[in-house]
Amino acid sequence: MKTNLELLLTRYTPFIDELSSSYHYLDNIKHLLYLIVPAFMVKYGYEREHLILDCFKNIPIVITGKEDPIKQAYYQSVPYLSSDGYKTDKKIFLNRYENIPLMVLIDNLVHEMNHAINSYQKEINITEDYLYLRTGLTNIIYYKNNLAPYKKEDSYILEEIINTEQTEEIITIMASFNLEDIKDRSLQNTLYAIQKEIDGTYTSGAYYLPTQLSKPLLTNKTFKSTLENLRINGEIQDIPSWFNAIYGKDDGYETFIELLLKMITLLRKEQNHHFSLFRKRKIKNLVMELRKIENQFINNCTYK
Repeated sequence: MKTNLELLLTRYTPFIDELSSSYHYLDNIKHLLYLIVPAFMVKYGYEREHLILDCFKNIPIVITGKEDPIKQAYYQSVPYLSSDGYKTDKKIFLNRYENIPLMVLIDNLVHEMNHAINSYQKEINITEDYLYLRTGLTNIIYYKNNLAPYKKEDSYILEEIINTEQTEEIITIMASFNLEDIKDRSLQNTLYAIQKEIDGTYTSGAYYLPTQLSKPLLTNKTFKSTLENLRINGEIQDIPSWFNAIYGKDDGYETFIELLLKMITLLRKEQNHHFSLFRKRKIKNLVMELRKIENQFINNCTYK
């Protein structure tokens, strides 16, 4: 059963028009937001409507003109001290916009806005010496006295994996919209082009192998529903102890993150090169270790 896009467009088109006028968005960006905003609403539900619209309203999309094919887009939140306490300046930057395939542009927009939405609540945590700035499941840590960066937590890799999975879900929702619910011919053509590109379920190219390797956990109901709720609500501090309690050992979460990072490091070393036999064996061993942790966690879950 397809979502009634006509009702969603009626509800959110005035908001998108006003937003696009305020930020002087190009027509192409505004055009895509007509489909992206409703897809976010379907994904997260009307109970999250205020949160989602606040993010689109308060986090501008900036086209940098750099045309960087490597770092194509990113979400940035920068802390600063105001008269009202610590605040953040948040933006989404598109480093690639001209001559970009439609699905890559959509993926970039959805991926970065999804980071933003899942970082919006309980973003800042202050301790005696440090400011913790949350991006989804992870933190960037700053020195509190001068806001200089201290370090980024290793759990950023799991944040990227979860975010990639959700990006795929949101774009799949977009592709499921009914063409007959659209009156505007140009928007109809855009949706038709998306549906021609996607055969059923969308697969993102971002963090592809780590995301595929994490699929057993990402499809586990306990893991997926718990992490998604904690992440969007900003209640991430107890995730390691929660994971380890189910896994049955005190180092399960940390070891899982460590293995994912090792995988990413190997893949980056071999980018644009043939894998050496040594690195092939190392990757195979990493995969086996990851599977052991995933299987043990899943087997210990009541709700699978």
